[in-house]
Amino acid sequence: MKSNNCFDCLLPIPEKLPNTCASGYAVLPNRKKICYPCADKRQIEDLKDRSKPFCAYVGKGIISTWTGGKLMTITQSRSCLLTRQSFFHDRNSYRSIRAVDVYGKHWAGRGSEGISIKMRPVK
Repeated sequence: MKSNNCFDCLLPIPEKLPNTCASGYAVLPNRKKICYPCADKRQIEDLKDRSKPFCAYVGKGIISTWTGGKLMTITQSRSCLLTRQSFFHDRNSYRSIRAVDVYGKHWAGRGSEGISIKMRPVK
């Protein structure tokens, strides 16, 4: 297998996506490269482990992977108190979020659109 092929699906992966600064691939802990669709599949699979929090991104109505792959649908979003100074959030954009993942399981977290959020499983 060539080093410019995805470790998971073996298809060629770009070294850089056109018209972006994105690399076009993700790098695994073993330093192997995988394409964005395979990275999204791995993150969706990682949702099954509900023993720990899950980091993702807040989008318009969804919680997503870095590349925009849908992980969860936001079911509730409301303003909440920002209890400390932050360079990433402001008082108007900070939200308490509830979401349902692609497997139908419930998660909760706090964050702002376009920013990384730590979602925790709801028991």
